[in-house]
Amino acid sequence: MALPWHLALRAIPWATILANAPVIAKSAGTLLAEARAPRHPPGAPNQLAALADRVDTLEQRDRDTALLLGQMTSQIAALTTATEVLEARVRWLLLFAIMAAAFAALAVGLSLFAG
Repeated sequence: MALPWHLALRAIPWATILANAPVIAKSAGTLLAEARAPRHPPGAPNQLAALADRVDTLEQRDRDTALLLGQMTSQIAALTTATEVLEARVRWLLLFAIMAAAFAALAVGLSLFAG
C-alpha cells in the first residue's frame, strides 16, 4: 500500500503547475521591471498620452492578474480535494490501528490467562 504522502504527491497536478511556472516567472519579471522603470515627469508634453498608456498597462496587468488568480484558485481547489481525501483515509487508518491494537491486547491477555 502506498504511503499517504506518496498519494498526496500523486494527487497534485504537477503537469499544470510546471506548465504555468514559466508564465508566472515571466509575469513576475515583467511586473518587477515595470515597477523599477522611471516614471514620466509631471510636466511632460504628452502627459495625456502617457496617462492613457499607463491606464492600458494597468488594465492589462489586471487581466493578467485575474487569469493568474484563476489558475491558482483551480490548483488550490485540486490540492484541497486531495487533502480531504487523505484526511478521510487517515481517519480510517487510525480506526483500523486502534482496532488492531485492541485485538493485539486481547490476544496477549488471552495467551497470558490461557497459558
